[in-house]
Amino acid sequence: MSERVTTKEQFFKLLLAAFPAQPEPARFFWREDRHDDDYEFRQDLLRLAGRQWTEIKIGDWTMVGRIGHTRELLEPATFLYYLPLLMLGAIDDPGYLDWALEAIVPLGRDRQPKSKWWMELLETISPDQIGILHDFLAFVRKNLLPVQETFVVTQEEVLTSEAEAFWDKLRASTTARTKR
Repeated sequence: MSERVTTKEQFFKLLLAAFPAQPEPARFFWREDRHDDDYEFRQDLLRLAGRQWTEIKIGDWTMVGRIGHTRELLEPATFLYYLPLLMLGAIDDPGYLDWALEAIVPLGRDRQPKSKWWMELLETISPDQIGILHDFLAFVRKNLLPVQETFVVTQEEVLTSEAEAFWDKLRASTTARTKR
């Protein structure tokens, strides 16, 4: 458990430091995206364009489609820019916890980054932002996961464990590279 975050207010301060609201991303849609402008999710995502992440609510994001279908339409840096609203949305309303958790792990059973988009995202994300993801997951584990009986595992618990494993592995490999 991260000792840095025990309240929502503390988390928000750290979030603003690692994910500033200014400047907004220069490019919105991912340059590798092959969909035309009429693609349904592209049109829906324009609801977010030109707005600071601090001005957007989780309900705005839910109107643009499931995160697994929409995140890779955005430039990876743009996705990172808007990611805080998903984390705060889940803290404000745990009914959206699955949205935030699905946003921070690759799709697929093995949760391994395989697409060009994920590779670019992992090159773009800063160590401070990775630290915030760890803080978020620690906050989730401590405050948001329902207390269940021993043999019951919720989807949120599984997603939290998968996200922890994914980002712990990435943090370890990043630390090993910087020590060389």
